[in-house]
Amino acid sequence: MRVFHGSIITCDRNNSVYKYLVEDKSRILFTGDDLPEKYSKSKNKIELGERALLPSFGDGHLHFSNWALIASAFFDVRDVRNFEELGAMIRAFSVKDKKSKIVAAYGASRHSVEEKRLITRQELDEYLRDRPLYIFGYDGHTSIINSKMLEMFPERIKKMHGFNAGTGHVLHEAYYSATDFITDSVPTLKLVKSTLNGFDLLAEKGIGMIHPVEGIGFPKDLDVALVSFIAKARARKNRFNTRLFFQTMEVEKVLRRKLPRIGGCFATALDGCFAAYDAALNKPYSHGPENDPGNKGILFYKDDEVINFTREANRAELQIEFHVIGDAAVDQAIRAIEEALKDHPRPDHRHNLIHACLISRENLNKCAELGIGITLQPGFFVSSLEPPDFLEEILGDRVKQSSPLRKIIDSGIHLSGGSDAPVTPPDPIEGLYGACNHPYDPGQSVTIQEALKMFTYEVAWMSFDEKERGSLEQGKIADMVILNKNPLRMDPKDLRELKSEQLYLSGRKYKPGMGLPGMLWNGLTAGSVKI
Repeated sequence: MRVFHGSIITCDRNNSVYKYLVEDKSRILFTGDDLPEKYSKSKNKIELGERALLPSFGDGHLHFSNWALIASAFFDVRDVRNFEELGAMIRAFSVKDKKSKIVAAYGASRHSVEEKRLITRQELDEYLRDRPLYIFGYDGHTSIINSKMLEMFPERIKKMHGFNAGTGHVLHEAYYSATDFITDSVPTLKLVKSTLNGFDLLAEKGIGMIHPVEGIGFPKDLDVALVSFIAKARARKNRFNTRLFFQTMEVEKVLRRKLPRIGGCFATALDGCFAAYDAALNKPYSHGPENDPGNKGILFYKDDEVINFTREANRAELQIEFHVIGDAAVDQAIRAIEEALKDHPRPDHRHNLIHACLISRENLNKCAELGIGITLQPGFFVSSLEPPDFLEEILGDRVKQSSPLRKIIDSGIHLSGGSDAPVTPPDPIEGLYGACNHPYDPGQSVTIQEALKMFTYEVAWMSFDEKERGSLEQGKIADMVILNKNPLRMDPKDLRELKSEQLYLSGRKYKPGMGLPGMLWNGLTAGSVKI
């Protein structure tokens, strides 16, 4: 039995803050301001002092295996200031890693470098000519290749929309196929080790539950199988919670694996992103690529294709989520979900929109009416890789209506938080800061309490876990995190000072580390662990 004394931020329905919490045998026995006598003699008492105890954080949307691989096997170029620094990093990494078939990096952005553009194939050749080089853009929709990499791609990909052999820039439909091609070259052992390590990196940030989206082109959906198996092993040993979404429109694939969820990005992305000018808009971009005045982005599917898929998945009782950024894509997703629910009504489906950056008042009302949730990544608002002035340039006044957190919550919609890692680091603190310091329209900021619930209770709600997790209430599982400060006593501008000090899952201190033998044993003996 443990007794915690100090600031207990429950994130419950009433936003209760108490002085005491008692945990025993993985469950919360008591929360309140007056400690009952039967608990007062406990020798295991933790004084929080200036710190605070909260529900463990959740990440409601991340590309887990992709991010984990990048974190351990790629090199990160998000902080480079110019092409010269990028070149030095490429040369250093290629010398350090001589075994990889492809030299891979992540995080290129035209906005954070002095040149204010993407580097070209010819310029990359100056830094690395004799080995294939592939650089993922920060946005997850753009990549850059050198000439040696160009030689490796099959003709079918080179002929796709968005593949520019001249510049070495790969966007739009070509990006997804190119990413599939790259992941085919990743050794399985490297993927396994990076995925194992990824759970520990998340736990350091106080995260105890994730909603990963998997299915990015590995042969036979290897990433889906591995993340499922390793997640079960982690759940058995560390009590870490994983609720996986399979990124596919092949419903039968999901049913065969007995997964209850389908969707995410890649195969279930209805449009692109702002950085690649392919987020689907109802009105043209204010300033688009090559000053194209008519560019409205791209809808990757026709309406009937999305409706037919959504009907099939909804009839199969699957929970569905769609990547949608532009308002035209939001329109398409909501139309499809509405048609599917008319065809097969479900009172508690919890279908979900990822991003929903441009969403009209009419569609906010539709989401509330139909019970559609939204998962946003507020850490993205405050990232230097895609600054507000760029969005204002390409969207004009529409940027002020982008990601309207305040309107979403006030409309009665369930709003959860995520990182979209590797697009932004999986750090809930950065998400809290972005949600409370909205740069496009300060009036769309939320309170610190609301932001905390976005990354705790609402993530649990989005995967039907709110009866057991997501808030600190009597009878619930003791998934908790101690923060170095009480966020409710802080100025929103100071929230980046917060740090996770200790994660507890099912009442146990999280212990990092798991080797391959441990993974195999725990995975094989996990039984019917929920994934």
